[in-house]
Amino acid sequence: MTKYKMIVFDIDGTLLPFGVTQLTPRMQEMFEKLKEQGYVNVLCSGRDIFTVGAQIDNPYVDYFIGANGTFILDLRTKEYIFEKTINYKDFVEFRKYASEHKLSFSFVGNKWGYYNELFNIDHWFYRPYKDKFIPEKEFESQHDKNYLITISTPTPSIVAADLEKFFKEKNLDLWILAQWNGGIFISAKGITKAVGLKILGDLLNISLDEMVAFGDSENDIEMLEKVGLGIAMGNGEDVTKDAANEICLPVTEDGPYWKLRDKGFFD
Repeated sequence: MTKYKMIVFDIDGTLLPFGVTQLTPRMQEMFEKLKEQGYVNVLCSGRDIFTVGAQIDNPYVDYFIGANGTFILDLRTKEYIFEKTINYKDFVEFRKYASEHKLSFSFVGNKWGYYNELFNIDHWFYRPYKDKFIPEKEFESQHDKNYLITISTPTPSIVAADLEKFFKEKNLDLWILAQWNGGIFISAKGITKAVGLKILGDLLNISLDEMVAFGDSENDIEMLEKVGLGIAMGNGEDVTKDAANEICLPVTEDGPYWKLRDKGFFD
């Protein structure tokens, strides 16, 4: 498999079943074997620097593309080698809109995560990291950045359509990065996981064609389409599977391990 130089993994539903925080021994072995073969290992996730947890402590992972592509962290040097944050004035306009429309939201910087009074910080996803999140009214006093806004809603398509109209009317540098059945991601315009991968690849002289990527969700579709080999998880959404070159076993069966081994990336 000499064509490929970088192996990219989404986290939730790809490396870890939802609600699970530790890799299986087989998945840990996969990263070690990939590194022995000289591949660049990358995490590319909607998770941020706080909710990524112990995954960035993996000594065989080189880079973390977080918050759906809004920043790239070099895990060896702990330096941010790319970031595109949400403009503060744009955030203020969004916050006014969210207050008027009673939207539940959180967002992340690099000092803290933040949440408004309607947001359920005791949700299973956030519960282990509650100590890293503070009320959003404290944002200004922290002089922090804003990478990604998450809206929690049972009607994401309706809320997203209304927000897109609002962003256009106000000429804000914001867009709907992705949505799922429980919410919406908002970032500065032009950011996606695939964009983050292209930026990292340019820095390392690795083309998208020389990358393999695994993902399961809608926010992985562009990434799977752009890389040389896009592999959807067996447990993934149908639209994600349709966008992929191949499908592997579900996350509960260590799908990425078996797919990479069967294709000769390691023994």
